[in-house]
Amino acid sequence: MGRAERFEGAEYRTSSHSQPHGSCCAEVALSEAVGVRDSRVTGGTTVAFERTGWARLIDGLTGLPTGRHE
Repeated sequence: MGRAERFEGAEYRTSSHSQPHGSCCAEVALSEAVGVRDSRVTGGTTVAFERTGWARLIDGLTGLPTGRHE
């Protein structure tokens, strides 16, 4: 299965911190993997992370362990 097919029909969520007409925001979709895309170019490229990799990224950015990457 290709990256695009992984997220076909997936529900993307936008950060609650984003502005309604904001110029910079990412959207995240949870599937068997985690997809991240630009909210302004929804038909563009999706960056795919395995769930453990995504959890480690969030841990590194926030400094708070998610406990989801064991």
